[in-house]
Amino acid sequence: MIRTIASIFITLALIFGLSFFEINYVQETFRDFRATVETLRHKAEAGTATYQDGITVQRYWRKKRDVLHVWVPHNSLQEVDYQLDETVGFLYTGDYAAALPKIEVVIGLAENIPQLYTFHLGNIF
Repeated sequence: MIRTIASIFITLALIFGLSFFEINYVQETFRDFRATVETLRHKAEAGTATYQDGITVQRYWRKKRDVLHVWVPHNSLQEVDYQLDETVGFLYTGDYAAALPKIEVVIGLAENIPQLYTFHLGNIF
């Protein structure tokens, strides 16, 4: 009886601990990614962003994305990939006017995706 109760409490502690870690990791990863993309936006607004800047952000994202696949559905991550790929393409051609809306979409995704996976009543019901 005591082993069963102890097992239940240990299991609950593990579930809550892993859930807390997951939520924090996803939040921090997207917060850092958003800051990186905002730096790219400032450079694009100033007309100083280069193709290499876009590639650097893309590499950073791909490193983080590989770990995020564990917790975030692939569709959400693919949307970020798609928008970021288009951004890099526009930076390659030097079309800052077309790159800026794509950068804004990536920033919006970086804000919204973590909110879908946090614990609050709107996500449960």
